[in-house]
Amino acid sequence: MDKQGASSNQQLQLFLKSLENKIAMARNRVELNAILQKVESFGRPLKYDNSGYWYSLFAALFIAGISFFYLNYNPQTPVVMWLMGLSGITVLVFAGLIFMRRNKISSLSDALYQRDVYLDNNWQDAPFHGKRLAAELAQRFNEFKRGNHLREIQWLVKGHYQGQEHQFDYHAYTFHYVDRRRVSSTDSKGRHRTRTVYDHHYRYGLYLPFNFVRSITISSSWFGSFFGSTYKPASTEFNRHFKVNAQSEMAAAKFLKPAVVVEIEDMGKELKGLNLEFSSDGQLCMSFTPNICKWQRQHGLDEPAEFLDEIKQNQKIPLLQQTLERIHTLMRHSDNNF
Repeated sequence: MDKQGASSNQQLQLFLKSLENKIAMARNRVELNAILQKVESFGRPLKYDNSGYWYSLFAALFIAGISFFYLNYNPQTPVVMWLMGLSGITVLVFAGLIFMRRNKISSLSDALYQRDVYLDNNWQDAPFHGKRLAAELAQRFNEFKRGNHLREIQWLVKGHYQGQEHQFDYHAYTFHYVDRRRVSSTDSKGRHRTRTVYDHHYRYGLYLPFNFVRSITISSSWFGSFFGSTYKPASTEFNRHFKVNAQSEMAAAKFLKPAVVVEIEDMGKELKGLNLEFSSDGQLCMSFTPNICKWQRQHGLDEPAEFLDEIKQNQKIPLLQQTLERIHTLMRHSDNNF
C-alpha cells in the first residue's frame, strides 16, 4: 500500500470514529440529517484501501503453498515447516483484518439505518433487563408464562401513536423463551441414551394502556391458565379461531360487539397466533408469531449515494402501522363501554 492509500485509510478511520459517536448521540431528525450531510461531504465511498493487506495475503498463501509442496518431498526440513506455519498465521491475521474493516463499515451502516427507522416510527430506546422484565410481565399476562427453562425480552422500544380520537404510548417487544425436554434413544448396539434438548421459540407483540376493557383474554391458542368463564359471540368464524375468557360475561358481551368481532377476525388473518390479553389493571398485551417490526436495509456506507437515497425515504413499517390503527379502532368501539 502506498503512502496515499495509508493516509486515505487514516482519514477514513478518524471519520468512522466520529460518525460512530454522532450516530449514538442522534436523537432527532435534525441531528440525523447533519450526519447524512457529513457522509455526503466526505466525497468518496466509505471503503478501506485493503490492497496492501491483499498483496500480503496472496504472498503468504503463495509461500504456504510452496512450503507445503516442498514438505511432500522433504518432510524432515524444520525451516520449511516453520516457514509454512508462519505463512499460515500471516494469512489468518490479514484475512481477519480485512474482515474487521468490512464489518466495521457494515455495523455503522446498520446503526445509521436503525436510527433512521427509529425516528421514522417514533421509537425510543427503552432500557430493560431481559429476564427481569419477562418475569414482571408474566405477573400481568399469561403470554409471558411460556417456556419451562428460559424467558427473556430480547428487544424493546417505546413508541407513540396519534389517532384521530385516541393517542397512546406502547412498547413493542421480542420475547424469547426456551422449552427443555429429555429425549431417549437407542443406538445400533442397543445402548440406551438420554439427552437434553432445548427448543427455542420467539413471539412478538405490543403492550399498552387500554382502560376501556379489563380482565378479558382472547386467544387463538391455549398457552396458560385463564380466569373466569368462557364466552362465545354470535360469529361462527370468530369462535372457530378464538377462545374468550372473562371474569364477567357481561363485560365480554359489551366489548365483543359485532364491529369488534369483525376487527379481531381481520387481525387474526394478518397476525398468525394472535392473542389479546386485557389485564385487570387496564393494560393490553397483543402477541403474535410474525415480527411486525422487522426491517432490512438494501445498501450501506460503501455505496453512499444509494444508501443516502434509501435513508431519505420514509421507513415507517406498514404492518406495525396497520396494527396500531386496528388497536385505535378497538379503542373507538370500546370507549363508551364503562
